Amino acid sequence: MELERFMRSIYLGDRACKSVLMDGLNREIKIQIDCISRVRSESWDYHTAEDLVDGFLVFEDVEGVTFTPPGRMPNDWIEWASVAEDIAQPGMNRFVIKAGSVDEQGNDVEIELLIIAKAVALEDSKGVRIRE
Repeated sequence: MELERFMRSIYLGDRACKSVLMDGLNREIKIQIDCISRVRSESWDYHTAEDLVDGFLVFEDVEGVTFTPPGRMPNDWIEWASVAEDIAQPGMNRFVIKAGSVDEQGNDVEIELLIIAKAVALEDSKGVRIRE
């Protein structure tokens, strides 16, 4: 499945980022989300048969990651912002994800994660990868 079409099939509305796991040895970044749903029509229609509770967005063959602003961890809402081929590195993609970070006083900040990676997949809580 083409990358943009695959990303459009992932619904993250009203969902929360639980963790960001960086595995430098395997060049992967996993973002755990409380529930990932799939869109199987023009828009999400509350289709829950394929929900991945505590599932992961997995970025494979990662070349780099930045958090803007630095210092805060995502711990609230999450959404796709964009994906584009990285012109400086053929075969790589620039994934931009936006997420909320809320402190103990309820102050929130939007964090942008820029991930340079070759591919993205989903992973369920048992470690099974889904690429379509």
